[in-house]
This record gives sequence, C-alpha cells and structure tokens, in this order.
Amino acid sequence: MNRLDAGRRSAVRTRRNARHRLTVLLLVAVSLVLAGAFPAEGASGSSPPGRNDRQLQAALDRVVAAGAPGAILLDRHDGRTTRMTSGLADMATGRRMRAGDRFRAASQMKSFTAAVVLQLVQEGRLGLDDAVDGLLPGVIPHGYGAGVTVRHLLANSSGLFDFGDDPRVLEPYFAGDLGHVWTPRQLLDIAFEHAPLFPPGARYSYSDTGYFLAAYVVEAVTGNSFDHELRRRIINPLGLRDTSLPTVAGIAGRHAHGYIVMGEPPADLDITYLYPFAWAAGGLTTTVDDSATFFRALFDGRLLSPALMAEMKTTIEVDDSDLPSRSGLGVQRWTPCGVAWGHSGNSPGYLIYTWISPDTRHETVLMINEDPQSLEAAAATAYIDLLNRAYCSR
Repeated sequence: MNRLDAGRRSAVRTRRNARHRLTVLLLVAVSLVLAGAFPAEGASGSSPPGRNDRQLQAALDRVVAAGAPGAILLDRHDGRTTRMTSGLADMATGRRMRAGDRFRAASQMKSFTAAVVLQLVQEGRLGLDDAVDGLLPGVIPHGYGAGVTVRHLLANSSGLFDFGDDPRVLEPYFAGDLGHVWTPRQLLDIAFEHAPLFPPGARYSYSDTGYFLAAYVVEAVTGNSFDHELRRRIINPLGLRDTSLPTVAGIAGRHAHGYIVMGEPPADLDITYLYPFAWAAGGLTTTVDDSATFFRALFDGRLLSPALMAEMKTTIEVDDSDLPSRSGLGVQRWTPCGVAWGHSGNSPGYLIYTWISPDTRHETVLMINEDPQSLEAAAATAYIDLLNRAYCSR
C-alpha cells in the first residue's frame, strides 16, 4: 500500500463524520484507471433559460472543469424547476450526465429512516423517549448503551460507537473484494465490542450504528422488514420510482458512475460497484428529482404531523461538518441566506446536498460523481459556491 493509500486509511479512523469516512472503502481494489474531458450538457426547465439559468450553467460547468467528472443541479423556485447537467456519467464510454441518472445518496437515507420511525411515533406505536434496549430484546448486549432512547439514535447523540470506525469493516475492500457482504447484525456486533463514547445525550457524534438500531426498531414494532415499511410509507406514496434501498452491489437502471482519484500519478478510479452495506444509514440510491420530492413532502407536512415535525427540527450543535450546520432528528439545518433544511450525502464516489426553505418554495439539489476526499480544492470551492448561488438566488 502506498503512502496515499495509507494516509486515507488513517483518515478513516480519525474522522468521525460519516460523510468523510465512507469515502475510502475501495482504495486499491479497482483496476480501471481513466481520464477524459468533460463536455457540458445544457439546461432544461419549465420555461426558456434566462440570465440566471445561464449563470448557474456556467457555475455548474466550473465544478466539472475544476475536477468533478460530472454534475447535476436541480433548482426550484416558486413553482419553476430547472434541471442542469455537465460532464460525464461514465468516463469509460464518454456517456454524458443526464438529469435522471441515479446515484448513491448515502446519508440522505437517514432522513428517510427518521421519517419512518417518526410515523410510528405519530401512530402511538412507540415513543421518542422509549429505551432502545427495551424495544430490541436480545439485539443489544445486556447493559450496553444503557439509557439510549429512540431520540438519541435519530439525533446522533447516543454515544454508541460507530462501526465504520473499526478498521475490520474496511479490510475486505482494501483487499479488493468490493462485493463483500456485511450484514447489519455483523456490523452491530462489531460496534458493540467498543465502549460507548459518552453518556447518551451528552453531545453529538455521527453514528451509523444508531440508524441501524432505528431500522431494527421499525422491524420490531411492525413485524415487517425495514425495506417493506420504507416502500409502504415513503417510496410508494410519494411515487419515488427511481429510489430504492438495494442489497446488491450494482445500481439499477441508468446511473452515474462514481469516481475517486487515487495513485501516483493521480488518476480517476471507477468505484461504482461497491456493496451497499450502509443500509438504513446510507444505502439509498435515488435521483435529484426524487430527492427533491421527498424533502418537499417531508417539510410541507405530508409525512408527519406538526408536532412530530417540531421534534424533527429540534437541533443540536454539530462540530464535525465542513459547512456550519445543526442536526435535528435525521435532518440538518444550514443558514446560507436564511434557513435551509435537508441533508447531505457522501458515499464512495458521490456527493449530494439537498437544501429546502422552511416554506418549501425554494429548493436546490446538487450532485457530483466524484469522491469528496479526492476532490481538488478548486472543485470543492466551486461546488459550495454553486450550492449557495443557486439556493440564495431568489
């Protein structure tokens, strides 16, 4: 393993934010090294492109020119939706990015999982302050994580060790087995070998372990699989035809390939086909339209009652985010120009942010198919600049 690989592996063990941690799973496993140019595709929307559209397209092209293989922007303001693309979805074939291409949405999955759990709270089938070990007899070792509640799981304040910080989780991928299957129970067992980081509720610490347990709570309360409840409560009612929680390494349908820059000299590696072991914490595949539809439905009150939305939007301080934010129950809150709700997602080879205004009239979704850990600083700056420019241009 070269110094670059070793450095990334070390970074995995020290950065607790899953948006950064999940980006290094495959490293030297992929043999296809590619490079190419990134032509832009134009904008499409509900009305002819105007001056602001041209500015946004130029900004999207700058993200690609700075190093991202491809990008998709969905921008919705006061009923008008514009979709723009730039660059490539597949560097091997030269296939251009399309607005409907699917991709891995990573931790945006947490918002879906939280919505399912809160619907069960709304139905009186469990309480936010119910003890998790009481809801999941036999799943959590006796005495482990005493005092952890459902609220702690969703708020990332449980203190439970995040299984992804154990180097054993990554070993199969470092060894080249991208299709290695970790079951949720195996990953929980790894987490439970480590002492909790702090007493429940003491502070914030991103934890996929907590969202696995939240999904197990759903299964225990309903008697159905988590995937069944996700489809019945969220995906099917909202008509999210391009959203799923896969249990195979591939991405169904037309999709954007994901890339990471590795090696000496640096080159793009295709890391698309990794087993989605992040499950209820980050296994989602979706499109920009489906992401926008879900967050709009969530924040305009179609999924949860006002009382439960108030609980979801009760935030705590986040201390490990690139962009200053606060964390609610499965959602994030930013203040780029007023308030923006939503969630970010960082999966190997992909980065997505969805921002939506409190009145749901304004929404921006921005996805690139480059791993943020290997993204050039200029491209990262261009990404954040475009996210702010699109959302705040109203």
